[in-house]
Amino acid sequence: MANLDDKVTVREAYLAMFEYLRCYYEHGKSDEIGGMLGDLSLLQDGESADPAVMSDFLLAMETVLQAEGEGGYNAADLKLL
Repeated sequence: MANLDDKVTVREAYLAMFEYLRCYYEHGKSDEIGGMLGDLSLLQDGESADPAVMSDFLLAMETVLQAEGEGGYNAADLKLL
């Protein structure tokens, strides 16, 4: 089983995100996720069905990796009001 310190490629991270959302959708959690999965689907050429999605994902990867190199990404941390 994978753990949070495993190293993955950007492609593997993208596919893992897709798989997580697919499972979430299949459990009936959100119809909006179905539309997102359509946009995230990879075409024969390896590009996402909505090209903006891939660039947004790569920007998110860059943001996380930069923050991790500077002390840690904390936007996913639980914050209680």
